[in-house]
Amino acid sequence: MTFKRIASSIQQDRLSNLPDVLLIMIISCLSFKECIRTSVLAKRWRYLCRETRNISFKETEYVDHFVSDKRSKRVSFAAYMCQWVSRYHGRYIETLEIYFSIPSDFLAAVESLIEFAVSRQVKNLVLDFSDPSWISTSCASRYDYVCVQLPVCVYSLTTLESLKIYSCGFDPSKFSNSRLPRKLSIGWIKLTDVESLLLNSPTLKSLSINYCWGIEIRNIAGDMKEFVFESCDFSSFMVCCFDLPNVEIFKYSGQILSFDVKRMNMSIKDVILDFTAEGLYEDRNQRTKLEGSVLSAFLNNLRGARTLSICPYLLQTIQECEDPFDLLRPMETQHLVLRTRLHVMEFKGIKLLLDNCPNLETLTFDIFSRSLFSYNKSYYGVGPRSYWKKNLTYKSLPKTLKVVVVRNFTGRFGELNVLKFLIQSGRGRWPGREHGPMLERVELYMDSSMAESQKELADDGAMMLQSISGDVQVLVYDP
Repeated sequence: MTFKRIASSIQQDRLSNLPDVLLIMIISCLSFKECIRTSVLAKRWRYLCRETRNISFKETEYVDHFVSDKRSKRVSFAAYMCQWVSRYHGRYIETLEIYFSIPSDFLAAVESLIEFAVSRQVKNLVLDFSDPSWISTSCASRYDYVCVQLPVCVYSLTTLESLKIYSCGFDPSKFSNSRLPRKLSIGWIKLTDVESLLLNSPTLKSLSINYCWGIEIRNIAGDMKEFVFESCDFSSFMVCCFDLPNVEIFKYSGQILSFDVKRMNMSIKDVILDFTAEGLYEDRNQRTKLEGSVLSAFLNNLRGARTLSICPYLLQTIQECEDPFDLLRPMETQHLVLRTRLHVMEFKGIKLLLDNCPNLETLTFDIFSRSLFSYNKSYYGVGPRSYWKKNLTYKSLPKTLKVVVVRNFTGRFGELNVLKFLIQSGRGRWPGREHGPMLERVELYMDSSMAESQKELADDGAMMLQSISGDVQVLVYDP
């Protein structure tokens, strides 16, 4: 239910017979900002927001960082938070979120807010003290210290189920086996002692490590259902071993390491691999061959993934694998997401994946922005048009393929070339193609940032695809 629907229901007297406890449950489902707005709806509602179970303080909603008196605004924001919780009427809260960038001058206020959350037996605690202007670890690592340390009272909180701490120091050794939350997210700090946390965390089901640096971790093991590792910097090149027999969601974004997999769930639901941190792909050399073997072997250990999302760098490197032991093997993937520039350097990697996904039902192209020149550029004598004609036939596609999705569609040559091949190969069982794929539809999601002239080109491309589609539906979604 939204604020507007609540206001409309009050006008029509639909909520007047409900007890306060149910009204509090309703407003607790709103965003905190909308929850506060309900206090002006009617006299009875004036103080109900003081009992909401979900509280969220976001500096960006109160402080304009481009104004000249930013300091005074931050002082007012800190005072507002403390005043609001001092008038809170409820006995328990589900969630407290504090988003307050580098609060060095407001440590007493921050600590009092956290103590308030602990006193109300909070279940989900979010402490984000990072700066919104940070875009990489190099921005944050310039700070030699973390101004906020997790208070002692949090470590012994038995009701805590989820903890997110960004730019907030903590001591992993202070979490006892029975007190560690089931979901832990850490970000924007120097992190050197992860393994001790994992060794003593049998209850941990979800671990997310984002934008951390100085990381020294060689073994990631446990009974986790979700593991996320995003854009972190290691202290040195190292072997990283995974022992995650029950993981269902696995996301890795960052540098290429020497990956070793002891155990991995062979029915894993979702895998996302992103190595764009390695920069632009180089010409073939000894390094790319080694990386090709490493990433191909890593993919083989994740071949049970039902949904697999990979980046352009991986598409380019897996074709370099020359070690017979590491060559790509058949996968269980049903939904393949290719984050791609559709550069000719990626074509062989795309073919390798299509050849090794015999159960594929949905193929998604999530297209990066790139120059028009990149569509027509050849690579080692291979051009975009000739590759698809010479190297792929309708027999190359998985027979189970039903849906093709294109995100950020612009109607340029590279996209149309691939889609024409897919549509023509899958548009019904023609004579001689009895064993080919039976494509049902192609979904085109237009790039919302296109100029008007580019949009006209995209519309023309979509119409051309519709004209050759036969029994295949070509659906266009224009935001």
